[in-house]
Amino acid sequence: MGGSTRGVVGYRKARNGHVVRALALAAGVATGVATLGGAAHAEEAATEVSGVVVKGEQLPLSHDTGLATLATTIQDTPQAISLITAEQLKALGIASLEGALRNVPGITIAIGEGGTLSGDQFKIRGFDAKDDLYLDGLHDFGAYTRDSFDYQEVQVLKGPSGAMFGRSTAGGAINVVTRTPQLQDFGSVDLYAGNGDYYRGLADLNHQIGPTAAVRLTVMANDTGVVDRDLIYSQRWGAALSGAIGLGTDTTLSANYTHQHNHQRPDYGIIIAQPPGSIVALPASEYGVGVERSSFLGFRNDVDRSDTDLLTVRFTHQASDKLSFTSDTRYAAYSRYFQYSTLDQCTAACTAALFDGNPATEAFGGIGGSSPYQMDAWGLQNVSTARLDYDLGPFKNQAILGLDLSKEVNDKHFLAYTLPPGITTRPAMPHPIVGPNPNFPAGYGVFNPVPGVNLFCPATGNCTTNVLGGAVVSNVAGTGTLQSKGDSTDAGLFLTDRLWLADAWSVIGSYRLDRYDAKLDTLLYTGLPAPEVKAPATLKSPRISLVFEPHADQTYYLSWGKSQTPQGTSIVGAGTALTLTAKDLAPEDSQIWEAGAKLPVPGTRLAATISIFDIKKDNALQTDPATGFLQAQSGEKQQVKGIELGLTGKVTQAWTVSAGYTYLDATIKQSFANCAVPTSTTGVPTNIVCPVGVTAALPILNTVAVGQQVTFVPKTSATLFTEYHLDSVLPGLKVGGDVTYQSKLFLGYTARSVSFTNRATLTAAKIAETPESVSLDAFASYRTGRYRFAVNAYNLANRLNYTQVFGTRATPAAGRTVIFSVGANF
Repeated sequence: MGGSTRGVVGYRKARNGHVVRALALAAGVATGVATLGGAAHAEEAATEVSGVVVKGEQLPLSHDTGLATLATTIQDTPQAISLITAEQLKALGIASLEGALRNVPGITIAIGEGGTLSGDQFKIRGFDAKDDLYLDGLHDFGAYTRDSFDYQEVQVLKGPSGAMFGRSTAGGAINVVTRTPQLQDFGSVDLYAGNGDYYRGLADLNHQIGPTAAVRLTVMANDTGVVDRDLIYSQRWGAALSGAIGLGTDTTLSANYTHQHNHQRPDYGIIIAQPPGSIVALPASEYGVGVERSSFLGFRNDVDRSDTDLLTVRFTHQASDKLSFTSDTRYAAYSRYFQYSTLDQCTAACTAALFDGNPATEAFGGIGGSSPYQMDAWGLQNVSTARLDYDLGPFKNQAILGLDLSKEVNDKHFLAYTLPPGITTRPAMPHPIVGPNPNFPAGYGVFNPVPGVNLFCPATGNCTTNVLGGAVVSNVAGTGTLQSKGDSTDAGLFLTDRLWLADAWSVIGSYRLDRYDAKLDTLLYTGLPAPEVKAPATLKSPRISLVFEPHADQTYYLSWGKSQTPQGTSIVGAGTALTLTAKDLAPEDSQIWEAGAKLPVPGTRLAATISIFDIKKDNALQTDPATGFLQAQSGEKQQVKGIELGLTGKVTQAWTVSAGYTYLDATIKQSFANCAVPTSTTGVPTNIVCPVGVTAALPILNTVAVGQQVTFVPKTSATLFTEYHLDSVLPGLKVGGDVTYQSKLFLGYTARSVSFTNRATLTAAKIAETPESVSLDAFASYRTGRYRFAVNAYNLANRLNYTQVFGTRATPAAGRTVIFSVGANF
């Protein structure tokens, strides 16, 4: 475990935006020059879908998923799948995975361009999906903000998907399909500029080097701010180089290397504030008390800097018309320095000052967040499958047998803070909520602790012994952990079999068995190791479906499936990967019943989808056999019942639409909160008071939360994308737009005991929520010859939306943004 101090300060004196813009322009010019001189013009009419070029009409749901573990089309899959196509990515000017997923109803985004402790974080149908991100079917487990420069399409598979992907996937999985080499010569360059200091450049170059071989290079440079969010920036650059041989033959071998560099400032948004006398708490920017939507409550020194390297090799072989093999291997390396500040609390005094109507009274919040860290992680995965099509007596049958082997390792080195004179904890360091100062206060800084010297540095307190440069430092806050190393291995064996009972009727059965082992080694400030924590688990993920397909464009299905999430599943993505108290907890179980249909709309080129589902997630509990008190729990027990509607395709030859609606009845069935041992029994409790005789905090059933809507889950959400070709008015002209809606979100249910004599009865102390959000986007593009000109406008109404949410904070979405772009194909 290394002790790297790279990026300790993390302060930039200048944006250096001209450097990135020059890089974008240089990349574009170089690619444009390289593709001149006889290179074929890549028409927009040719659409690459999962590695296949398709021209002309196509059934809206007929293309392949591109997954070796799900070797079928979206139409045939007995599961709800949302798709963001290459056309949508291009038309909407989408620059990141987060931006793409905003167009999928039923997904909640807990992070975006600003970056957080765990990188990209999403929820699918109300369940965490931070560990359920896949790139070409292989696990992309790094903690970083994913740029979409090499994306061909984004697939969201809804519902527990353990039979396909293994551990986790309680709500579903997100799979990105990347661009692949094609047997033709083409190139493209796109340059973007807009308000909010938005500058971006893209280039895509494909070259055929033989009758069955080709190479492809995509590059990106990005230097952007966020409209109406002060001091937020994101600088990225990336490149993806891929090559393939055997294209169009029975045996294909391809390799891809992708690098992405991120340098950005984390944005933890606006603090949730509770007016005196109110139970409901909203973002402070909702009250007109001086907290603006643009307010940045962190520090200029906050930084998120990462490098991602992915090397992927894919092999396919069609041995006969009945037997085929695939083998996909990836080595991934992730490096990250992360330093951030949050405003986590507004005490009673803070609240009184914020809402007293007196501008002279200053409201101070408390700084939160854990220590800065340097992370270096790597992983290796191989997924190999064999597919056999054969007859089982009079019945047609298809079987897929596969092996999934992976290892993930994460090394973290933690740093610490020196505190200003007179300040003993970070939360006690006053930080104004109105008109915040983004500069570090005098005496506040970051340093690299020395094991055995800085003996104990709790997260919110002073180190007991602090020596820095030979001098005693009296005010230092950090964490008890100096270094940690997380290590996980997973061996999964899976089988999927589809048996046709008749031409239209089939049964699909899947089963996956995983052996998952996670461990965490920790070095403390004392220089001594903490006890090693291990969490082995055997995971069983079954799935069965009954499918009825009377026609090629009609599918009706009934499915049941189950996924399991073990302790320590997020070695990289979690702030605390594995704890001593939770290591022995059983895996969480999630199971789903789903019925659905995928069918054409008569008289149109549209396909409609509907799914009705019921998902139950059981938590894992551990009680003390002597007292009966709960000692540890893995999370809430939840149930999500809902319906999803979708519509995609063409209304006319010129008019394309894609729409979705999701209703989620997400209910908390069981939830616990830690009680507090009272220091006084006078007055009214402000929290849950521990039972009489209990001397330490322990989990208590939170009856206030039970029966309420699951946090971070909208009850209703909807999206509508539409595009219209106006060739009859002006050849090459297209217009369109995108509307997204999300109902209000609940962020937390804080309970308190009714009284010190009636500690077991709880009442609501605070219910935190964010308002509903509505965003209207529009675009227009004009193509003439090889050139394309476009304008995209986002949040046209300039509405104050909150699209990134946390337990005590919400980050405002960008204000009205207009981006112009020019592109050329060669």
